[in-house]
Amino acid sequence: MPSKSVPFSVRLPAKDADFIASLEIPGAVTPSDKIRQIISDARLRNQVGQDFNEVLKAVQEDLRPSVDNLRNLEREADMQSELMHYFADWLCETLAEFMCSPEKTDDLVKYEARLAQRTVKLTEYILRLAITEDAPCFNPGLMTNTTKRIVELAHVIEARNKEEKANV
Repeated sequence: MPSKSVPFSVRLPAKDADFIASLEIPGAVTPSDKIRQIISDARLRNQVGQDFNEVLKAVQEDLRPSVDNLRNLEREADMQSELMHYFADWLCETLAEFMCSPEKTDDLVKYEARLAQRTVKLTEYILRLAITEDAPCFNPGLMTNTTKRIVELAHVIEARNKEEKANV
């Protein structure tokens, strides 16, 4: 059973009232609907141990204006970057994961592992983009140049690991 609504009055500067009126929030039409949704979103962000999917939806909604702007600019320039869209998706998932922090110290190891796995997933994607010289980015040569440092670091780590195995 839903809780009883309580009237709540607030004075806003005209520019804030105009902002609320023009704000587009899915499912919220009236200023009251919009303010309730803003409060609900703030409450969700304030809770620890939240549901991942709910947090993910909120983060995606926060980034939606930036992603929409990117799509509009891509369309205008007749260009597209797979990297930018993948990164936006990865960023939303990673932020949601980070925001769903554990409530108990027992869960810290799993929490760290999930975040590390997301980082590895991004690195693997970037390395895959560098397989060809023509990466699907605004600058097709970007990945070839960017991944050189990653490859160099991987070689250093591999050499160190071989040395450690040889000394065992």
